[in-house]
Amino acid sequence: MSRENVELVRRGFEHWRAGRTGEWVATIDPDIAWDISAHPLPDFPDRGSGRDAFVRHMADYFAGWTDYEATVQESIDVGDEVVLILHERARMRASDSILDRDLPVVWTVRNGRNVRFRVFKTRAEALEVARSPERAPEADAPRA
Repeated sequence: MSRENVELVRRGFEHWRAGRTGEWVATIDPDIAWDISAHPLPDFPDRGSGRDAFVRHMADYFAGWTDYEATVQESIDVGDEVVLILHERARMRASDSILDRDLPVVWTVRNGRNVRFRVFKTRAEALEVARSPERAPEADAPRA
């Protein structure tokens, strides 16, 4: 099942990257939970839940950049957890500031849907959380 999880996450990323928003959204559970507290943003919630809110908040994030590009550098199968190492490169809107970084993210997959999204500062942190048997209580991630 974990190979299928990696494929689901990568397929969702490719849908998003190609602008097929509806197909991307279809990979996300209606009760998705997210946590971006490792990279807090001004006027942007660090945590939340619900697909509509997640999609809205992601759109707000991307609206802050011009020339935004993201590529998958690595995908790591950890059972129900899929660790993606993304490389982001973008220009901050109304600025010459450039964002050029690797962004480790962990997607949790259950029943063929992405149920949780978390960002981390380092690959090691993302892998530690994904591989930890105490990574999160079952109640944290919704079931489809």
